[in-house]
Amino acid sequence: MAQEKLWILGCGDLGARLALRLNRQEYAVYGMRRNPLVALASKRRADVVNWRRGDATKKEDIARLLADGADVVLATFTPDEHTQGGYHRAYINTATALAEALSNLPRPPRLLIWVSSTRVYGQSGDDLIDEQTPAIPSGFQGDILLAAEEIVRSAVPTTCVVRFAGIYGPGRDRLLSQVRAGRCAPPQPPQYSNRIHVDDCIGFLIHLIEKHKSGWSPEQLYIGADCMPVPMYELQRWLVKAMGYTSAHLREIVQTSERRSKKLSNRRLLASGYEMKYPDYKTGYSALLESEG
Repeated sequence: MAQEKLWILGCGDLGARLALRLNRQEYAVYGMRRNPLVALASKRRADVVNWRRGDATKKEDIARLLADGADVVLATFTPDEHTQGGYHRAYINTATALAEALSNLPRPPRLLIWVSSTRVYGQSGDDLIDEQTPAIPSGFQGDILLAAEEIVRSAVPTTCVVRFAGIYGPGRDRLLSQVRAGRCAPPQPPQYSNRIHVDDCIGFLIHLIEKHKSGWSPEQLYIGADCMPVPMYELQRWLVKAMGYTSAHLREIVQTSERRSKKLSNRRLLASGYEMKYPDYKTGYSALLESEG
């Protein structure tokens, strides 16, 4: 079987983790960054990812690097600053450059995966949101993410957008830090949180790549979340107990926007045949706490 070329644009934590999980006899992984030395300094191993210098906001850089072929392209961008300009550069500019560059390749990739976010859903309430639910952003972040999705949607014959919920796992322990500091969401009204362990993010992306290789056609859109939306206060109370604190440890109530409270369905993800390693927050955070010792 011929080795396929997988290009990861904006290759950071997710991309490096994915490269470590792939069969190196089947895939040659290339990572594109403005400064590959930053990736190498942060222990992104050169024997797993073939690093290449390039600016993903410039279509000529993408076209130059992919000129020798790309079987799969995975785009995993993050903003360099959490401003409207930062989001525009990270998503609109890259989506535009990518769509133009790919349309001019002699042979398009068999699959393009664009990693987005469930931030595009600005609605709140008890109704379960799935891929059929219209995305109604409630801020510039969601507006820009949604616009970028539309730009890349027809970039190649098979383009798949994955909207991930809040990613947690090793190195992504912001919630644990908040709980250690005794901070929590208000108990009422319930503010639902949707999460997914980083191992399931990687697992699902590989699932899409491998199944498409065997002839299966993915849906154009997936919500990447676990099986259990949970009120943030309930999750934090569970973490307090799991971390060995008393219930009195949560002493500082932090008000957050109720618009962030929503319930997401992962039925389409499960229907694709993917089996989650951590189907809910209890299994995922238990594994994370155990790994921390």
